[in-house]
Amino acid sequence: MTTPDRPLRILHVYNELNPLNGGPPRVIRGLAAGQRDLGHSVRFASADPPDDPGVARFYGEHLDPLPERVVLSRDPRSVARLARWIRTSDVVHLHGIWPVPDVVAADLCRLLRVPYVLAPHGSLHAGALAEKPLKKRVGQHLLGFGRMVKHAAALHCLNPDEQAGIAWPHTGRPVVIPNGVFPNEFEHLPPPAVFRDTVAGLGDAPYILFLSRLHPGKGCAELGEAFGQLAAQRPDLHLVAAGPDQGGAALLAEGAARHGVGDRLHVVGMLDGDRKHAAFAGAAVYCLPSHHEGFSMAITEALACGRPVVITPECHFPQVRDARCGVEVPRDPPALAAGLATVLDAPDADAMGARGRQLVLDHYTWPRIAAQTVDLYRTVCHPTRRGE
Repeated sequence: MTTPDRPLRILHVYNELNPLNGGPPRVIRGLAAGQRDLGHSVRFASADPPDDPGVARFYGEHLDPLPERVVLSRDPRSVARLARWIRTSDVVHLHGIWPVPDVVAADLCRLLRVPYVLAPHGSLHAGALAEKPLKKRVGQHLLGFGRMVKHAAALHCLNPDEQAGIAWPHTGRPVVIPNGVFPNEFEHLPPPAVFRDTVAGLGDAPYILFLSRLHPGKGCAELGEAFGQLAAQRPDLHLVAAGPDQGGAALLAEGAARHGVGDRLHVVGMLDGDRKHAAFAGAAVYCLPSHHEGFSMAITEALACGRPVVITPECHFPQVRDARCGVEVPRDPPALAAGLATVLDAPDADAMGARGRQLVLDHYTWPRIAAQTVDLYRTVCHPTRRGE
């Protein structure tokens, strides 16, 4: 193993670092910033264009100067450069299961005898593998994805359920390390008007916030129906849905329209920066009735903003229930509507939000999480650093 005080050279690999493409880029940014602050060297490998402004802006907020990055492509020179970077790394952290660059990087790691940690990001539980199962079996047995999982030095899981539910053979030790937030981003939240003033028809009305990918697996159909049932009895209640639409917007709209409250549903697209934080700050409650989550960044951010939350058991965030900072309810519309009503009517809703904020600050910040990943790396690193 490496000397405890020796800085590590860490390479993070994922297909996309642009935050418009899902949660892993946010996780990679948080880990990289925290690891660099601990004195370690961090580099990236991704297929984003070399001059992608979204990547530069997003990562530059917490990583200045930006780490070096190898741009992955089908060009053999790209693979050769990736091999050189892997050879001079102590450990490689692969994010996700299905990006092809991860398979290439894993094969190179084994060839060069560099250990790699694999973060499935929720992709290896039985429910996820049941989606497009034939395609995934082909990927597992014929395209190298199963080999990538099997030979990982460790599996970075986000919650105990993911740790216990890995459905593919593996020899690496599954370790639970959750996600986090940057505490300084939540010290001084913008006023709710920064968001409210951009949404026609919202005004000062109380609203439920759903911020995630608008995907059927996030519970859009259930939330649309629950909102319809609840809003039919509460003429001032609105629902704000923020995130990229992947088939869920229509499901939300169907439920709202069925109860005649479609004009109180606001689909606002992606939110980031001050508008996102202002949307959290102004919400009466945050709701994510997901079919499955690894460790939801959106729930964590809602709690960091001091908002009570309504979630489902499939979100795998029982700390919400234990810390009394929200309600965990079954994933069906009547239960969701009842859970939302409980929070909306709670006389201690602000206290619930305060408990949630403290939960995040005590346990789920990137400096704390990054230190846990470094401890994990040191258990799998080879005794000497390569390239010396």
